[in-house]
Amino acid sequence: MDFVASLPSALTEPSRRFFTEWHRWRGRGLVPQRSVLDTGKLGDLLLRCLLLEIRGREEIPIRFVGSGVGEMIGVNLAGRNYLDLTDPDNRARRAALLFTEVAQPCAAVIYYWLSTGSGAILPVELVSAPLCADGETTPSLVLACATPLIKGSDAARDVAPDSYAEGEGLRFIDIGAGLPPVGPDIHVAQRVQ
Repeated sequence: MDFVASLPSALTEPSRRFFTEWHRWRGRGLVPQRSVLDTGKLGDLLLRCLLLEIRGREEIPIRFVGSGVGEMIGVNLAGRNYLDLTDPDNRARRAALLFTEVAQPCAAVIYYWLSTGSGAILPVELVSAPLCADGETTPSLVLACATPLIKGSDAARDVAPDSYAEGEGLRFIDIGAGLPPVGPDIHVAQRVQ
């Protein structure tokens, strides 16, 4: 399977570059080790990246946040629990979707409609792919990259937190292990623990 050639055609150029680098890191394996992550090769994309560590269904700390993410939403997310960025009723679903991404390793794309204090809407494409902690064979990390879909929209702003509480249009992307079983409303099938 040529992973890069199989990417959804609608992905932005930055998202394609992100996946191209991630694919290079994994070599002949399915999921790369964190130690092979080459931040220099990511270049300007690193500013828009987040690294999530999946510790449990209630604890998914954000281990790294590029400065561009903070500028995009007006808040530094470093060290926060990723699950705290959504509504309490959505925490279990958000955790299940991340567990799905690492349990049957796959990549993902989702879209957020960020609303600013001035009333403007900033659409953002967020792509992600799994990584293994060094020495591990099961993924427990997810590296994500956010790309604004409006040119010149990297300036600092006051984004309403509820606008990044839940995204739309989630699509899992096969990296060679098949696609996880999900229902039509993107809820994870009962198979995920």
